[in-house]
Amino acid sequence: MDDLYLGSIYEDVDVDGVKKRLRQGFTTGTCAAAATQGALWLLAGQPLPSDLTVTLPIGKRAHLPVYSASVQGEHALCTIQKDGGDDPDVTHGALITVTVQGTALPGIVLEGGEGVGRVTKPGLGLRLGAPAINRIPQKMILHEAQQMLETVFDTSWFSSYAGLKISVAVEHGEDIAQNTCNPRLGIVGGISILGTTGLVRPYSLSSWKASVVLATKVACENHDQVVLVPGSRSKQWADQYFTSFPPESVVEIGRFLGHALHVINIRPTVTRVIFAAMPGKLTKVAQGAMDLHAYESSVDLTWLLNLARDSGVKSSVMEDMQHLTTAGGIVNRARHYPRFLKQLTLSARNQILTKLRDGVVVDVYLLDAQGHILSSSVS
Repeated sequence: MDDLYLGSIYEDVDVDGVKKRLRQGFTTGTCAAAATQGALWLLAGQPLPSDLTVTLPIGKRAHLPVYSASVQGEHALCTIQKDGGDDPDVTHGALITVTVQGTALPGIVLEGGEGVGRVTKPGLGLRLGAPAINRIPQKMILHEAQQMLETVFDTSWFSSYAGLKISVAVEHGEDIAQNTCNPRLGIVGGISILGTTGLVRPYSLSSWKASVVLATKVACENHDQVVLVPGSRSKQWADQYFTSFPPESVVEIGRFLGHALHVINIRPTVTRVIFAAMPGKLTKVAQGAMDLHAYESSVDLTWLLNLARDSGVKSSVMEDMQHLTTAGGIVNRARHYPRFLKQLTLSARNQILTKLRDGVVVDVYLLDAQGHILSSSVS
């Protein structure tokens, strides 16, 4: 079994087309599991190891240093500082504290303390009102607790207590959460305790995709109309334009339009999908692309020019457009030709419709760089 230490786990990552060697880290779930083990060493009256070793879901051993630990009466506390490696995540450096105490009732109870969010909306796979500790971190924490109870605690402890209560807290977690998608997902009061593999991979594509899928699920579970936007500027426009829509119904999907549409397609409660984008992304969709990343799909400018010509754009304007190198430039030059702009939005709408079940209404909005509506597929 491999042993993983902070500062010694690296991978080569493509960042905006440039290969970089970046450091990996450990998830909040791994930190919480390690802090659970550390607190239980103290509760058992045993010396705390120099580092805490937990088994990750991927079968490797993670070694984490203790930030602080103490015994306070019948409680034992251990704090681990999250190190996310070179991943630009707002939870990097967060202090995750686990408090443990014996209970008169049998069993292990896991709670969320201060700075750990609570679930208020369906779609997250956790019951309403539960702490936002995802299922895999829950299993990791409970596994560490069970292992410690079976191997470290002596019979004298069990003569006084029948069970165990574990509480996970995050210092300044509520403030940190304001810079995450938790408020939109209906997670209030703090951050989520996350982790699928136990490792943080810098600029992870799978983590990004998972967050888009999760946000789309929450939107679908709570509303019958969902707004999909690829970037921050289009999201800002949607938040201001669809003021009657709840915030979580607007989902910033990045490159993952296809994944978001799949989530919507298998949820029969959604009756309307709205897609809003600027010319480059919208043209990609009109040409059938569902992955909107620059390296996965490109704009066919010849297709766009042919659409303009077929839509009645004047030859003099067409001559100018043939020297332009971006979809945004072409659309801006022909912005006074509503038929062309309408055909572009209709083409995008028709492509989206092919990914959805019958009966779902799709509306597409074409925006300029200033957030003005150039055209829409709405009749």
